Amino acid sequence: MVVMAAAATDVLDGFIARVSGSVSHIGLLLDPLCDKLFVLLALSAFVARPDLDWASFLILILRDIFTAGSYLVGRLAGYVIPFRARWGGKIATGLQLLALLALIFEPRYVPLLVLLVGGVSVYAIIDYGSRALRRQWKRAAA
Repeated sequence: MVVMAAAATDVLDGFIARVSGSVSHIGLLLDPLCDKLFVLLALSAFVARPDLDWASFLILILRDIFTAGSYLVGRLAGYVIPFRARWGGKIATGLQLLALLALIFEPRYVPLLVLLVGGVSVYAIIDYGSRALRRQWKRAAA
């Protein structure tokens, strides 16, 4: 129930912010950070159970590790990296939430969801990375 409530409120707050025009810089920063933290903590609770091994856990949070690490490295290097949601990331987050629900209700679907999250995460990492590189190349050329 908590996972479904978290997913619903995440979708709802983003929708309300866009419709009302109340999108803020701090909101753009905190929303994905809170999403990643929630997924990390929720999945961590399942690692002690037989339904989720460490390899699957790492696959499920691969994109989150990459994006957080890339952001930190970019900031340390002096780059301003804006948080912009991309479809690959949205789909990966949705699949992560489905994996959480499967862990709660139907653990037999977890291996399939781990594969789906892993594949979409690789796509999202490539998508985010190539977009960031193109942005930096444009700035360097200007």
